[in-house]
Amino acid sequence: MKLLLHCCCGPCSIACVENLCSGGITPTLFWYNPNIQPITEYQRRHEGLLAFVSAHNQSLEIIDTCGSTGTENEAPQNCESCYRLRLEKTAAHAAKKGFDAFSTTLLISPYQQHDTIRRLGKELAVCYGIEFLYRDFRPLFRQGQAQARALGLYRQKYCGCTNNRDRGSGIRDQGSEIQPPIPFFDRLVLLTGTEVLKKLEQTRVLVFGLGGVGSWCVEALVRSGVGRIGIVDFDTVCESNVNRQVQATSRTLGHVKAEALKERLLEINPRCEVTAWGEIFTQENAARFSIENADYVIDAIDSLTHKLDLIETSYAAGARFYSSMGMAKKLDPTRIKTGSIWDTQVCPLARLVRQGLRKRGFNGDFTVVYSDELPLQHAHEPNSKGSIVTVTATAGMILASLVLRDVMDNI
Repeated sequence: MKLLLHCCCGPCSIACVENLCSGGITPTLFWYNPNIQPITEYQRRHEGLLAFVSAHNQSLEIIDTCGSTGTENEAPQNCESCYRLRLEKTAAHAAKKGFDAFSTTLLISPYQQHDTIRRLGKELAVCYGIEFLYRDFRPLFRQGQAQARALGLYRQKYCGCTNNRDRGSGIRDQGSEIQPPIPFFDRLVLLTGTEVLKKLEQTRVLVFGLGGVGSWCVEALVRSGVGRIGIVDFDTVCESNVNRQVQATSRTLGHVKAEALKERLLEINPRCEVTAWGEIFTQENAARFSIENADYVIDAIDSLTHKLDLIETSYAAGARFYSSMGMAKKLDPTRIKTGSIWDTQVCPLARLVRQGLRKRGFNGDFTVVYSDELPLQHAHEPNSKGSIVTVTATAGMILASLVLRDVMDNI
């Protein structure tokens, strides 16, 4: 496929181009952004794109539309007319030069209106008799920004036009981490303040076990602004998971749980840094998870041996640690509590954990989430471990809350 790719700037182009090339499409780059204000901003972005091309290991052509300057004459009054200005020029040039399709690097930004860009692209495709290639590059946003930093490319503080600059949409400090788009977390900021949100963006949490408890914990953390998540689970999604695990749907049956959940998390917040491991935690592979670099470790593992291994490893690493006890055979979420592992009552798994830790000579302490509800016995299957989402999800939310409140308390 011959693709003409509209480029808004160097940083946004990096991951888009690499992704397309990995799929067998080597795009021709097209620069047309006439209403970037002021002229010095226009020039810095153009130079940034040229710097990316010169550093790239593939031969890429730039078609620089002559006469495109940062003047007020072509400044659109809103985002949609800005998208149309760029996309229509790209579509017209692609049709004239015999390209098969056109697209834009605007599709990597979580700040842009993807539905509007996609609609306009399809409309223009019909008008000019050429395909509009829609790709949701947003999961690659953080990767592209990191590569831009490594190359020393100029990274702008606002989208482009004077209206956007004066409104302050998407503002960031040069060289700093990207601040979250306001629509994602504005209600959270009203509750916590911006300093807490900034801290959450920098917080690294590892969650081991992505079942009925762990999966909901992870989702709550990402929806609350945590910017760096590591998720670990060796299992695949099966039909019996659908009633209580957030990533388990009819579509994800047979998928690795960690990968299925990662995909969901990036749909929620494309710029969250998510690392997924489709394996089980053991003492032998503990080093690969870099627990010593985590701010928080969440244990939602079912296996007793691996649970004890994780407790000892996390405690030795000095990470803030929270653990979930057994939530199977329970129906009443109001019976869920938090407390020291040594003060737990009724919960059979907590009892086994205490016994196992004593045998290992462990005398530390940590907070657990447990239920003091007596386990229910099924008349026909007394050994079954039935579970319900109202209980497991509540436990996951409480685990996430322990992390969030600890971050807030330590600002």
